[in-house]
Amino acid sequence: MARIQYTTYRFNRPNELRREDFEILKEVLSTNPEHSINPSSSFIETFKTELMFLCAAFVGLLILSFDIEILNWIGGIAAFLGFGMLLSFIPSALSYLGFLSEKSTYYSRLKKDILKSSDYLDFQNNRTKRR
Repeated sequence: MARIQYTTYRFNRPNELRREDFEILKEVLSTNPEHSINPSSSFIETFKTELMFLCAAFVGLLILSFDIEILNWIGGIAAFLGFGMLLSFIPSALSYLGFLSEKSTYYSRLKKDILKSSDYLDFQNNRTKRR
């Protein structure tokens, strides 16, 4: 029986901010409220290999449209490998999008709590209420 292997992504909340980190972020966000504290994540960088395979599969499907025997073999192999990659790419990509959503929500709430807080103690109280 064939198995489809894919990667699942989960967002692990970082440890609570220390007082020093809070004060630095509070100062940065006070001067520039549009500053993003969410570490960057790249869908394209994460799935670079899979996307290249899918492009190769697309090229393989185009090659299949030609009526040349040897090209049909090459195109068929590329399309077959690409289809196999697609079966593992879709669940992994959906899992990664869920990870990005959770991460974005966490950091937007963190930013909101930092901006709303007057000091570190107030920040901790706001974070406790949110849980």
